[in-house]
Amino acid sequence: MDNNANLKRSERRKQKDKTKKKSVAKNIIKFVIYTFIILIFAAAGVIGAKVWTIIKDTPEISEEALTKQAQSSIVYADNGEEVATLFGASNRIWVPLDQIPKDLQNAFVAIEDQRFYQNNLGIDPKRIIGALIANIKAGGKPVEGASTITQQLVKNTMLSSEKTLSRKIKEAILAWRLEQKYSKEQILEAYLNTIYLGGPNVNAYGVEAAARAYFNKHVNELDLAESALIAGITKNPSLYSPAANKEAAIERQRLVLKEMLKQGYITQEQYDEAINEKLEFDIHYSVVSDKHKYFIDQVKEDVANALSQKLNISYEEAMNKIFNGGLRIYTTMDVNIQNIMEEAFKNSKLFPADLKDKEGNIRIVQGAMVVMDWRTGEVKGIVGRRETDETQGKVRVFNYATTGGRPPGSSIKPITVYGPALEKGYTAATVVDDVPVYYKQWNWEPHNYSRNTYKGLMTFREALKVSQNIPAVRIVVEMIGLNTAAEYGKKFGLDITERIEKSPAALSLGAGGEVTPLQMAAAYGAIANGGVYTSPITFTKVTDSEGNVILENKPSQHIVLSPQNAYILTNMMQEVVKPGGTGTNARLPNMPVAGKTGTNENYYDAWFAGFTPYYSASVWMGTGENIAMIYGGKGVTGGSYPAIFWKTVMMQIHKNLPYKDFVRPPGIISVTVCRDSGELPTDLCHLDPRGDRTYTEIFAQGTQPTTYCTVHVTAKINSQNGKLATDLTPPDLVKDAVFIDPPGRTPAQNAVALDGKYVVPKEYDDTVPPPQNSDNGDAPGDNTQPPPANNGGTEQPPGGETTNPPPNNGNSQTSPPSNNPPSTTNPIP
Repeated sequence: MDNNANLKRSERRKQKDKTKKKSVAKNIIKFVIYTFIILIFAAAGVIGAKVWTIIKDTPEISEEALTKQAQSSIVYADNGEEVATLFGASNRIWVPLDQIPKDLQNAFVAIEDQRFYQNNLGIDPKRIIGALIANIKAGGKPVEGASTITQQLVKNTMLSSEKTLSRKIKEAILAWRLEQKYSKEQILEAYLNTIYLGGPNVNAYGVEAAARAYFNKHVNELDLAESALIAGITKNPSLYSPAANKEAAIERQRLVLKEMLKQGYITQEQYDEAINEKLEFDIHYSVVSDKHKYFIDQVKEDVANALSQKLNISYEEAMNKIFNGGLRIYTTMDVNIQNIMEEAFKNSKLFPADLKDKEGNIRIVQGAMVVMDWRTGEVKGIVGRRETDETQGKVRVFNYATTGGRPPGSSIKPITVYGPALEKGYTAATVVDDVPVYYKQWNWEPHNYSRNTYKGLMTFREALKVSQNIPAVRIVVEMIGLNTAAEYGKKFGLDITERIEKSPAALSLGAGGEVTPLQMAAAYGAIANGGVYTSPITFTKVTDSEGNVILENKPSQHIVLSPQNAYILTNMMQEVVKPGGTGTNARLPNMPVAGKTGTNENYYDAWFAGFTPYYSASVWMGTGENIAMIYGGKGVTGGSYPAIFWKTVMMQIHKNLPYKDFVRPPGIISVTVCRDSGELPTDLCHLDPRGDRTYTEIFAQGTQPTTYCTVHVTAKINSQNGKLATDLTPPDLVKDAVFIDPPGRTPAQNAVALDGKYVVPKEYDDTVPPPQNSDNGDAPGDNTQPPPANNGGTEQPPGGETTNPPPNNGNSQTSPPSNNPPSTTNPIP
């Protein structure tokens, strides 16, 4: 019995312990749950407090905020003179909803906010979740937006465009309040009259301005197809505006029509008719003022990009701010320079005559010019094209001065050829052989402007002066390499694409590529500025209407050339405008000029770029449509009309400026050298049959030659036949003569070089058998193949692409030939 009692007590204790353990576990779980609940409420409290603070800071809804006219922005020249007023109101024409076609209203709703009429929250939770899922599927990229029409109206009229959570919360609150206070019709009317629909080429706010800009109609005259196109612009005006990209605009229009059909706004018959309608665009550009429009146009572009970056807003929002934000924009424009340029562009005598295209249509020879203060980077004048009846009254026409770009021809040579070569240790006296060459890897035989003229040995200075192409090609391909040429092109501010990087013709002769006059003025400005590149700027600061600074704009700088090499290159480029140079028409009577001509293949484009001690400037001429500027069989070159135009403008600009010279930096020395070798002269250099071949050249200290000329040699010849004398030549016929012996030149190359007749003869006197020498191998010329026949070309031949430049074949020879037959030399592969 006692045992039974003990057993019962033991079981009761176990049961009690078990109950106690359960109670402890329950308490722990309760503690965790309560703690979690407390944390949730605490977090909610913190978030709630934050949200409440944001709610309190959210502005009240007002009708004025939705409909008020924006302030105009004022543009000033560098002297404080007001040069333009940018009216936002002139680009926004408010129309009541009953004048806006129902198709246009429905098109916006279908593509921007399909639950607009059913949803009164201001935000669309379903759309937010859908956008979130779509963006997650896209790897986090924002491929789909979730803003309702009401949210967009709030953002455009009552809030800044900063991308913060606080701003989004305020946007949602205001959108909800808006929905509670106004009808759908009122909200849609305000939205359709404030939305930006311009894009990069048109400044249009609201559907009435857009209808006029793209179709030259009032909004109530738009049909379904036109309405769908305008509604499609909203998503990205810089892409879907027909002024920017007609193909993309029409593709977007088709999507809008598809959504309208899907949502029941139009029938299948209406859809089919609209899809098949050929849109007739009649694009009119929003005009504020015709005065200085190309400069002002570029200022707007530059300010918009700067505002977009500074304020973290879109380009379209920034442009909206420019036209409606009451800004004060201080530009770098010199009104006097701008006026001089604009007057010159009105003078048809300064341009070639009009041309006809393949269809027989008249095409005006266009032009563009930029003038820049190379010390500060401040652009002083821009003219983007010649005016025609079609372009009068339009601000946003194609601006050749700053947009797109054209092949620069030989005007690229200082930038990608001679400047880099000087930096690599070559000098103005370095000699290169102007003879036919063929590059197997590109299947390319470059040509000079005068196709069948090869001058032979030339210094860098002389080659640049007369713009010989083959020396430039050989410098790039055989001396500095394509990579170096491309690298310096980028340092000078040019757009060197991957295609250009691989093209010897583009890098050495400017064949292909897209360069603007603005880029060329800045690149040449770097040479003038002692080798320091200064990025061009068109404005210095932007303030609000009360004078508070929003933007300050200072140019960036970096070193491209040493001061010594920049000065030497400048000195070489001064030769271009002197007698015998290609740019003599640009020479100023009252100021030093350094410059370079450029003539593109087939005479499609002609350039002159240059600088003075005050300004750099670049002029381009052409149709922009690859129509050859050939008159009476003679083509327009950079040294003709462009150089004359450059001189005409720059003479007026410098008219009252005191004379200056280019400043010579320390570290420049002068040395007398031989122009056929680039080395120190020997007595033979003075005895050349052409006359004294020495001249004084400038060098950066340490780069001057230290060895003596080996190109000039003496040889004994038979005075009757000019062949090399042998031991058997009659003594009375033997004559000592001075010749040149160009290193690496083949007989075939020598046959066409202008200095070929001064080259030491290779043939021996055949009046008697020549001496035999088994060590000399084959007779001269047996192993030499001539280059391919000259197949034509202009100053700038077309180029191929490759990544492997040919090896350097050498440019010097250390000892003159003996009287034995010379060894053979293979041509460049």
